[in-house]
Amino acid sequence: MKNKIIAALILCVAGFAFAESAPSAPSIGKSAPREHRGFYSSMSFGYAYNWFKNSRNDVDWRSGYVDPYKTLKEEETDYFEFGGGSFTLTEFKFGVALGNLIALHSVFNFGFYAGSIDYRYETHNYGCYEGNICEETSLRAREPKSVPGIAAYGFRTYFGFGTTLYPFQDKNSPMNGFFVGGSFGYTLFLTLLDGEADVEDATGNGGIGFELEIGKDWWVNDHMSIGVGLGFAHNSLIWETVASHNSDNVISISFRITRG
Repeated sequence: MKNKIIAALILCVAGFAFAESAPSAPSIGKSAPREHRGFYSSMSFGYAYNWFKNSRNDVDWRSGYVDPYKTLKEEETDYFEFGGGSFTLTEFKFGVALGNLIALHSVFNFGFYAGSIDYRYETHNYGCYEGNICEETSLRAREPKSVPGIAAYGFRTYFGFGTTLYPFQDKNSPMNGFFVGGSFGYTLFLTLLDGEADVEDATGNGGIGFELEIGKDWWVNDHMSIGVGLGFAHNSLIWETVASHNSDNVISISFRITRG
C-alpha cells in the first residue's frame, strides 16, 4: 500500500513537471501571447456620475450656562446632497496576472466633478440635568435654512486593492476578454460651493467601500488589449456624519488599455 502511494505521488510530480515544461502550457505567471500572465497594468479614461449625501454634525456642551439647566447642549448639523458628472475620470491598475484567469492589483483613480448641491442646516438646543436627562429648548435657536441647487465643483479620489477575473480562456470564443472585477478601498473628496452667502462654502469627507466593474477587452497585439468597462462604487462616509447622510456613490463608463 505504501509503495502504491509513493508511486502515485511520483506520477503526480512528474505530470506537473511535464506540464510546466511543455511549450503549449506556460507557467502560471510567465508572460504568454494574448494571455493574462505576468506583469499586469491597466489604464482607463471615461465619464462618471457622482452623487453623495454628506453631513457635518457638531455637538457643543456648556456647563452652568442658564439656570435652572446644569448644562446646555447645542447640536448643529449641515446636510449636503450632491449630484454631478465628470469627463475626467482616470484610473490606474498595477499588479500581476496568474494563469490567464485572474489579476491581482492595486487601484487608483481620480476625477473632477461639476454639478449642484442641495444644502440644509438645522440646530437644536437642549437643557440637560444630571443623569443626561435633556429637554429641547428654543434658547438661542437659529432658524433652519435650506438652499437648493447651489452650483458646486469637486475633486474625488479612490485607492484600493482588488482582482479582475477573466473566466473565458478559449481564444476563439466571442466571450474571450470578458471580465468582472472588484476592489475594496478608501475614498476622499472635497466639494466647493459657488457664490452663496451664509452657506458653508465647502464640504468633504472620507469613506470606506468597494468598486465593481464589468466589461470586455479585445487583443490588438500579443500583449496589449483595448476595451470598455462599466463601473459602480459605493462608500460609507465616516467623519462626523448622521445616519441619513453618510454615503457616496459613482457610476462610470470607461475606455481601457490593458497590458498583460
